[in-house]
Amino acid sequence: MTEANPMPLRMFTHFRRARRRAFQEDLLALLRKRPADLLPFEAVKENLHLANYSYRELQSVPLDNIVGSVGRYHDFTRHFWPRQDTLKDRWARIAYAMLWRGGLPPVHLYQVGEVYFVKDGNHRVSVARYLGAPTIEAYVWEFHTRVPFRPDARLSDLPLIKEVVEFLEHTDLDRVRPQQQIRFTVPGTGRVLEEHVSAHRYWLESRYGNVATVTETVGSWYDLVYMPMLSIIRERNLQRYFPHFTETDLYVGILNHHRYLVRTLERPVSLDQAMENYVDHFSPNLRYRLTRLVRYWLLGERRPPLSVPASQTASVAGNMP
Repeated sequence: MTEANPMPLRMFTHFRRARRRAFQEDLLALLRKRPADLLPFEAVKENLHLANYSYRELQSVPLDNIVGSVGRYHDFTRHFWPRQDTLKDRWARIAYAMLWRGGLPPVHLYQVGEVYFVKDGNHRVSVARYLGAPTIEAYVWEFHTRVPFRPDARLSDLPLIKEVVEFLEHTDLDRVRPQQQIRFTVPGTGRVLEEHVSAHRYWLESRYGNVATVTETVGSWYDLVYMPMLSIIRERNLQRYFPHFTETDLYVGILNHHRYLVRTLERPVSLDQAMENYVDHFSPNLRYRLTRLVRYWLLGERRPPLSVPASQTASVAGNMP
């Protein structure tokens, strides 16, 4: 075989190395219990309610941001290492073309937030990854989304992201208050927040005697209820006790716990007391976990529930200004 036609053995050797990297990535993902799968575009489109898009023309796209595919998401790992031996011939031909024939045409990508999905050119992205290229030339169609979408997103994140999208669609909070950053990790939180907004609408109409529009209601709830609570959460740095919770998680969790304490103790409880008790009972911090072990196992103290029905939480929010 002459140097003018070096493809057969050399390119297949490169493919075997790429296959080994796919095996290593899948094995590491198994140990970490975090799948190394590409994001399927159709699932993202359905959960984020994507519809409108615009063409952004030819551009250089960072390969690190290409973590999804329109139809070949089972064939490659998250870093586009080939998982199937059946990809060998096409992968080797593309590697040969990139190395010896001056490259290939740009790939075609869909963009959602900071994430790109391969519409056409999965093998080209894989070979470019293998060759260490930082970017790839691509024609891009951008889908408009109401929530941030980043390359570290996982398929398991989509149901919660869908809840955020639906909350924003029902309330238009992102348009009424563009600076909003509603994010949560607890399923059902979107419905709870909508009930908070509804309760606040009842409070507004009872106080002022006028019919409140959705825009007026959600803006007032955000300014008079949600943000004051977040200010306290930030001032006290409560997230240091709950490293995996968002500020929205804490907002809902504290109001849940406040309602529980009022009903259980049958007397008024301040939000300050509810916050302190919430940290005491639910923080994963080692100090609080050891204290709870003593109270619950040795002293037989009853553990409060982590949450209460959403309607009860909404009534607390409705009683706030």
